[in-house]
Amino acid sequence: MKKIVLASAIALATAGQAYADYQFELGGVYTSGEIGGTDYDGFGVGGEFHFDKVDTSKGPLAEASFLDKSSFVDFSFLSVEPDFAGADDIETTNIGGRFVTGSNLIIEADWSTVDTGLADVDTIRVGVGTYINDTTDVVVSYSTEDDDNADVDYLDVTFHGVNALNQGASVGYDVAVGYIDTDDDSGYHIDVGGTYYFNNMFGLGLSAGITDVGDFSSDTISLDASFFPSAQVEIYASIFDESTEINGGGDVDSDGILIGAAVRF
Repeated sequence: MKKIVLASAIALATAGQAYADYQFELGGVYTSGEIGGTDYDGFGVGGEFHFDKVDTSKGPLAEASFLDKSSFVDFSFLSVEPDFAGADDIETTNIGGRFVTGSNLIIEADWSTVDTGLADVDTIRVGVGTYINDTTDVVVSYSTEDDDNADVDYLDVTFHGVNALNQGASVGYDVAVGYIDTDDDSGYHIDVGGTYYFNNMFGLGLSAGITDVGDFSSDTISLDASFFPSAQVEIYASIFDESTEINGGGDVDSDGILIGAAVRF
C-alpha cells in the first residue's frame, strides 16, 4: 500500500510540474506528540516576504528561495498545549531575515522568544556567510540565549547545497557543526540531513543530530516530506524522535508528527 501511495504521489507531481514566481508565502502547521509520557498538541502560523519575485525555475520548488539567492524577512508563531491539568501553553515567536548582496554576501538575523508560562527564554542570532557557488552556501552564526536560570552561547557553521542529478532529480544536503558554551559547561552539536527530490515538486528527506553539553546529551532523527500539488501550494510533513539524558537520570524519549501547508502568491 505504501509503495502505491508513493508511486502515485511521484506520478502526480511529475504530471503537474509548473513554475510560478512568488513574493509572499503564508502557511500553518499542526503538531502532536509525546514528551516523557506527556502528550501535547500544537498549532502554528508563519510567513515570508521576499524583497523581489522569487524565480522558481532553477530547481526544486522547496529550494526556490535558496537557489534564487533571495532576500526576505519572515515570522512564525507556535503554541503547544501539554495534556495535563493546569498546564500553561508553551508559545514560541520568531522574527528574522536573510539578506543576500550582489556579491553573494549573506547576512542573517533572528530573534525568538519562548514563553512557558513560568519563564521566558529569549534568543538572538546573527550570521554571516557566502554562496560558494550558485547552489552551495556556508554561514557562520553566533547565538546567545538568555533565561532566568542560565546564559547559553552558540557558535555554528552550516553548509547547505542542492545538486542536480539525472532525469530531473536532485539532492539537497545540510551539515551543521556547533560549539555550545553555558555558565557551567561547554559542548557541541552536529546535525546532518539530506533530501532526495524525485522531481522539482516532490522530495523525501532524512536528518539526524547529536548534542552533548556537560551532563546533558540528546540525539534526534526525523523523516520529512514535501509535495507541491501545484506550483503555488506546498504540503509537508515530518515524523521525529528524540532521546534526551540529563544528569545521568536515564533517557527521556520524545516523538511526534508535524503536518503543514503553505500558499505562495
